Amino acid sequence: MTNRKKSLGIYLLMSAAAVAIAFPVLWMFIMSVKPTDELYQFPPTIWPDKWEFGNYTKALFEAGIDNGLINSLILAVGTLALSVTLSFPAAYALAKYEFKGKTILLLAILATQLIPGMAAIVPLFDILQRMHLVNTYTGLILIYTARTLPLNIWILKGFFQSIPNELIESSMVDGSSKIASLYRVALPLALPGIGAAAMFTFMQTWIDFILPLTMLFNEDKFPFSVMLYKFVGDPIMGTNYGVLFAAAALGTIPTLLIFALLQRFFVQGLTAGGVKG
Repeated sequence: MTNRKKSLGIYLLMSAAAVAIAFPVLWMFIMSVKPTDELYQFPPTIWPDKWEFGNYTKALFEAGIDNGLINSLILAVGTLALSVTLSFPAAYALAKYEFKGKTILLLAILATQLIPGMAAIVPLFDILQRMHLVNTYTGLILIYTARTLPLNIWILKGFFQSIPNELIESSMVDGSSKIASLYRVALPLALPGIGAAAMFTFMQTWIDFILPLTMLFNEDKFPFSVMLYKFVGDPIMGTNYGVLFAAAALGTIPTLLIFALLQRFFVQGLTAGGVKG
């Protein structure tokens, strides 16, 4: 088989895989613009006979998904700011300084990712209750920060290790302090890693369902993911699948935008964190 045929085969295989992965998302958008009677039609139509954008209006202004999106944004941005800010100096210290117990500390940070999320819900609820942070965004942001911090440290550590020490040392020779060198030299060079960590943190927080369902009690505080669940099986109106698909599509857009903007950094971050010691 020639190289050209091999390349064509790989291209077709990758195209088929991309279509298979994207199909559920495309189907969700198609279902969100179908009229109600067409949603229940059998056999189902692949392309809508009539486009119905009223589902988006109902989802935003009648079902209140706009409030859920704002709540999700508060949680995601708050977690992103806290997690990236804390992981930045920790990753720099682990990448650039040698100290006793460093390897054990790195393994311990990584080992926290092995704890199943479901196993930690009851202890976390008890801790938040003692701190009077149940049913608050602050409590959830602290939990999300603790959950995303280990991987962010590893991602940024890989980037800091790729920065030559000579650059930082030359900055210190010119009169900069260690902290000034960190922010003037290391920070700009580590921006791809920060982008990767930011993307990972945003996506992990945006799609979470179990923690806000467990820790929040007031419906006006529910994020987008929990509000979608509340749309299913309404005891009075039943499930309005058109509005449900429209709300799901609206909630997918921010994640797609973040991924489109930062996907290059995300791949670099995973690669750097995986190959650096």
